[in-house]
Amino acid sequence: MTETPRIAKILFATDLSLNAERAFAYALSLADAYGAEVTVLHVFGKLPPNADLLLVSFLGYGSIEEMHAKSRGQLMERTRERITRFCAEAAGVTSTCRVMRDRVIVETGKASERILHHAHSGGYDILVMGTRGHGLIQEALLGGTSRKVIQDCAIPVFLVPMGNGR
Repeated sequence: MTETPRIAKILFATDLSLNAERAFAYALSLADAYGAEVTVLHVFGKLPPNADLLLVSFLGYGSIEEMHAKSRGQLMERTRERITRFCAEAAGVTSTCRVMRDRVIVETGKASERILHHAHSGGYDILVMGTRGHGLIQEALLGGTSRKVIQDCAIPVFLVPMGNGR
């Protein structure tokens, strides 16, 4: 008989979407059940056209010019603060929130590569993330990042599908 898996460190990868909030509730529930710590990872990818406008509203800048005037470090710090608030709001789902500010990672790069890097090098026992669709029947039922991570991840992946109101 095999040994019961130990879950002490959880990596939660987020794109800060509504489904990520749902997935985060699962990460916190697992953390509560196993007494595990949670590290939150957000990766800035290459920005698609018109993303400047989304970032302006998401991060609360008055204009695109103002946003570009700020340094990349400030952008990452504001995102880290938003993730910290996101964690605090979601913590109401469980009795304790096992995410500390020093366990929030914000990076730039290709999401699947950065997620896999941290999953493999951080000593994590499980990776939790949500799925996201982008057309073509939600990228053949699973988003490109999720599919790549599942294919190449050496640790178990707990994948939370997009919610349907339940």
